[in-house]
Amino acid sequence: MGTIALWLAPRAKEVIGIDIIPEAIENAKDNARRSGVQNARFVTGPAEKVLVDMVKQGFRPDVVVVDPPRSGLDPKLLQAILEAEPQRFVYVSCNPPTLAKDSQVLMKKYEIRNIQPIDMFPQTAHVECVVSTHLRK
Repeated sequence: MGTIALWLAPRAKEVIGIDIIPEAIENAKDNARRSGVQNARFVTGPAEKVLVDMVKQGFRPDVVVVDPPRSGLDPKLLQAILEAEPQRFVYVSCNPPTLAKDSQVLMKKYEIRNIQPIDMFPQTAHVECVVSTHLRK
């Protein structure tokens, strides 16, 4: 639906949202139009393919924000992020074990600056975590 991208848009020159679900992309485009956001575009497809292709074409984002499924990030997407070397990387996770697994790969080039757990599902074992990282110098 573009929630994260549209929240970031006022703070960015350009925002690109990627999702595999076509209906989610159409909703995001509609939400951008309704909100008057003109610096966001949305692409349908698996992020591990879309971002890889964009990086191969020379695209270098300043910041990458991901909110993957419980299974975590695809290894191809992790590699594309490492190749693109955004200055900041934000990982929104609904599954701490896969966050830990993916973080081990990302820590080759990134240092974790902040981890914020968020209890969005009170009285359950589920917790969201937002991790902010910076590219190592």
